[in-house]
Amino acid sequence: MTMLEHAEIGVWQDIFTSIIEDADSNILLLDEEFRIINLNSGFYWVFIETYGIELKKGTSILESMQHINAALTQEWKERCMIALSGTPIKVEDVFEIDGRNYYWEMHFKSSSRPDGSQIISVFSRDITVRKAYQKKIIENEANLRSILNTIDDSIWLINTDFELIDFNREFFKKYKQAYGVKLLKGVSILALIPEDMPELREQWRNRYESGLKGRPGKYYESYLIEKDIRTFEIKTYPIVENGTVTGLTMYSRDITNQTRAEDLLKKQNEELIKINAELDRFVYSASHDLRAPLMSVKGLLNMIRLDPEKQNTELYLELIEKSVNKLDHFISDIIHYSRNARMDVMQKEIDFHELLQESIDTLKFMDGADKVRSIKKITIDAPFYSDYSRLLMVFNNIISNAVHYRDIRKDDSYISVDIQVDKTKATLRFSDNGIGINEEYLDRIFKMFFRANADSKGSGLGLYIVKGVLEKLNGTITVQSRLGEGTTFVIEIPNSVV
Repeated sequence: MTMLEHAEIGVWQDIFTSIIEDADSNILLLDEEFRIINLNSGFYWVFIETYGIELKKGTSILESMQHINAALTQEWKERCMIALSGTPIKVEDVFEIDGRNYYWEMHFKSSSRPDGSQIISVFSRDITVRKAYQKKIIENEANLRSILNTIDDSIWLINTDFELIDFNREFFKKYKQAYGVKLLKGVSILALIPEDMPELREQWRNRYESGLKGRPGKYYESYLIEKDIRTFEIKTYPIVENGTVTGLTMYSRDITNQTRAEDLLKKQNEELIKINAELDRFVYSASHDLRAPLMSVKGLLNMIRLDPEKQNTELYLELIEKSVNKLDHFISDIIHYSRNARMDVMQKEIDFHELLQESIDTLKFMDGADKVRSIKKITIDAPFYSDYSRLLMVFNNIISNAVHYRDIRKDDSYISVDIQVDKTKATLRFSDNGIGINEEYLDRIFKMFFRANADSKGSGLGLYIVKGVLEKLNGTITVQSRLGEGTTFVIEIPNSVV
């Protein structure tokens, strides 16, 4: 060999040494006798720090190990022998350094020299971080699996070939209950639909294909589960990776109880409509039964009017007829209020002077009405529109309460009605000096059938009716009262301009 050839070999050896030193992996080269041909600093320091073994070129790695760790020596010998037989192997080793475990991936492979001899190359790299990530992924997968299996809803995933990627326990159970089929990963979900259900298979094929085109879906199905028809809401969500749909996630929720509750509610509503219709018929019949004797009274009054022998009969007849008409009108108002929830508000311009006077006239024959004087103050700054008959019910109920609950110990009982009207609203203030209301009852007086005490003279419906009417008119009512001093109701009603 010439001097030039020796020089070229030296250059290539320097290049090779530089390459293995700069490599990210730890590199070790052995001959057939397991002597070290070359190694980089990474391999050198791993053995120093892990086993206290200093590897040197030209020495046998097995002999270097033998007096430190016989088991490790035998393990390395077996690996090298396998590599020399022509079979590359990959193993993972765990090294403990300063009380911490490090994981290394090691590759053993043999190759032939030009002279026919063999070299064993050993490459190792630190995979501690990768192992930590793998462990974390496994833990996350376990946590996700635990979560999925505790969900009461069915979840399953398929790829673009309709093969089951994964599913939770609930879907496995429901599918087996519905079809008697045991699910398997990697098997086409379509193939798991029983052969005697071709229409169902085609239906689901269309749904899956639609989802795999990137279109989410929502479907409703009913299935026989353990002899019970169950209804499910099913949603499909495309799995998109880098802009490409790679599969589908399906979510199925049992909504049987919800749909049954909705069906029950519909049935109850239908029954309620029927009951309301029957109630309307009852009120209508009852009102006619009440009006019938009044019509008889009208007829008798007409006969009295024709009797010329009685003095002042005409005057009395007019008063009685007027009272009867008022009673008839009041009964009609009760019928209207019974339908208040379904009636439209009848808007008209309100004459509060007429409205207040009609209410006072209607109630003037009440027992004790002559002992309660009326104080009226009405200020109208703009036309006011609302429902006349409903407002009359409000006035009648509140003014009649002032008569019913006057303080008989006082020489002067009064009801003050202050009406202020502008373009936006009407403010009605009813104040009396009656017996008042106990403070503990003020938040309950608008409830149906509420009576503050056993001596209450009303039915317990008056203020409840007032509250209901005002809600229909979008109005509000507040109350202030003190026992022995009196009560004030303040009502605000918006102006409904036609």
